[in-house]
Amino acid sequence: MASARLGEHSRLDRFLRGPAVVLLALVLFTLVNHLSARHYTRWDWTQARHFTLSSRSRQVVRSLREPVDVYVLLGRQDALFGDTAELAERFASEGPRFRLHYLDPDRQRERLFALAQELGLQLIADRSSDQVFSRAAVVLRRGRRHWEVSREALRELGRDPSGDDEAARLLNARITVERALTEGLLQVDREGATKLCFSQGHLEMPLSGGDRAGQGFAEDLRHSNFEVREVEVHGVTGVPANCAALVIAGSQRTWTPEDASAVERYVRAGGNVGIFVDLVVLEGRIVPTGLEGVARLVGIELPAALTVEADRRHLLGDAPPVRFQADTWNDHELTRDLRGRTVFASMVRPLRRMERAAAVPQALLSSTPEAWGETSIQELLRTFTPVKDPADVAGPIHLAMAGEDPEVRRRDGVAAGRVVVVGTSEVVSGDYFSPQGRAMVANADFSEAIVGWLTARRELVNIPSRPVSRAALLVNEQDLLQLAVYLLGLIPLAAALVGWAVWRARKQAP
Repeated sequence: MASARLGEHSRLDRFLRGPAVVLLALVLFTLVNHLSARHYTRWDWTQARHFTLSSRSRQVVRSLREPVDVYVLLGRQDALFGDTAELAERFASEGPRFRLHYLDPDRQRERLFALAQELGLQLIADRSSDQVFSRAAVVLRRGRRHWEVSREALRELGRDPSGDDEAARLLNARITVERALTEGLLQVDREGATKLCFSQGHLEMPLSGGDRAGQGFAEDLRHSNFEVREVEVHGVTGVPANCAALVIAGSQRTWTPEDASAVERYVRAGGNVGIFVDLVVLEGRIVPTGLEGVARLVGIELPAALTVEADRRHLLGDAPPVRFQADTWNDHELTRDLRGRTVFASMVRPLRRMERAAAVPQALLSSTPEAWGETSIQELLRTFTPVKDPADVAGPIHLAMAGEDPEVRRRDGVAAGRVVVVGTSEVVSGDYFSPQGRAMVANADFSEAIVGWLTARRELVNIPSRPVSRAALLVNEQDLLQLAVYLLGLIPLAAALVGWAVWRARKQAP
């Protein structure tokens, strides 16, 4: 009787150590796969957060008003397919209105021809290989509106520190898929472009031509679905009422009281103004801008001084201390995505809060505490060896400030009575809007974020570029078949043979 019970116990023990363990493992494996399918999550462990969307991109996808069909017109063997597909998948996971489609030109030629005929896409035929390519790498469509993203927009060449070496530029290339897709979504989702006016008539920065041109700024705004135009602002004509915001960049002529009053009336009526100050010195003193009254509407004051940076860590090589880098961002809606970035600044007028003002402006960007506002301009520009004295403006210096006119009535979701003052116009000029400039400093992103806040276009921030993935994994059908053979056949067979060998060894052991 005891031997029978012992035999049953040994059989139960073998069952629990053998089939029961395998059965339990299968059940757990099935449960894990079921939960993974229902709660799908992807992690980005790349060093540069290569496939992590920015908060602004996620906001754009989630705020789409209607479904947008996105067609990726790249073959799987294309060098850009891996990065483009991965980031497109990230967009699709953020909202159901981003509908992603893949159209391989090699295998789905008829569908490509049909889409090209429907949308008027340009196709290129390679007679030597009998292949057809689309000039557009990605196409976004919402109803009758569509936007084409070229191959060039998905990648930008990097900088070559040693010279004009094309190989080095390719090695330092950066992926711009996220920026291109976000731009396309903005283009097709909005019915009409936001009207943005740049003032002229006071020797302001032109939008094209000349060393002070703001052409790069204007072009980037047009790509973000802005209608950019130049307007003459005078006391009689005023500011056009259909301007969502007025940008005054680099005036080198003092605004007359009549012209400045026109801008003040525009703000009082609910308009929004961005002022990028240009330092003008005449006979050893700083010339007033004439727009001091507009800044005072939101509690901002412009002292007659020039910012001097004394922290050597923020100086630009051998450049004088009036040209420096700033990276102290203050808490504001338009600066939250700019933390950790640097702005190059030069010849900056300091800004400060007015005392006992009804409006309370917020500082956007500041200098280090070692900086000050030099009031002895004539001596400074003669020697460029400034000396701080009690009459100067104490640091840290506010380089950019924003505020809202408290007397303007507002509605939810509509910007009204907003004013931003930046102490230098250099932020919106030069090469800062080129791919190389964007890779180095945040001048372009900061400028466009200011316009986004003035016009309540919260999604308006240029998406940073990312390093190109060096090791893309391209898998075809033959590769998938080989993987299936290894995973489903050879690996289980090898495990079974090892188990059988262990079982034989244990059985033959004394």
